[in-house]
Amino acid sequence: MSTNSYSGSALVVTWYQGSGTNIISGDQTNFDYTPSVDLSDQSSGADTNKKYLKMLLDGQASMTSYFQSGTNLRGTATWSTLTEGLSGTLMWQPEGTAVTKPRYTIPAISKGVGFTTPYNEKSTASCSWQQNGTRVEGTN
Repeated sequence: MSTNSYSGSALVVTWYQGSGTNIISGDQTNFDYTPSVDLSDQSSGADTNKKYLKMLLDGQASMTSYFQSGTNLRGTATWSTLTEGLSGTLMWQPEGTAVTKPRYTIPAISKGVGFTTPYNEKSTASCSWQQNGTRVEGTN
């Protein structure tokens, strides 16, 4: 591993919405953020290659975590704040909460929680979010 790499175990993901603040990381197995941009085809006439105009920026995030029983942290209390359609703010800190470490924030809409309960394995919960405004990049 490169000396500039960091482990996903340091990740902190927080969901802020109407009923409060919820740290939803800790037992995560995966977190993804994928930025995107709409492009408009500007090719015309005798062009031999396509030309594009950058339009609107966008992004999606998703996370998978072990699902714990009960109403405790990462149990039903955690996932009930992520019902599909709820708006809030998603913040993730890939290197933890130490000062000067990177922090990313997006206004987002929860796309809901899915549950996987395999035979003889740990149960997982996964949620995805649709970015709903400008991504802010900064530090703690």
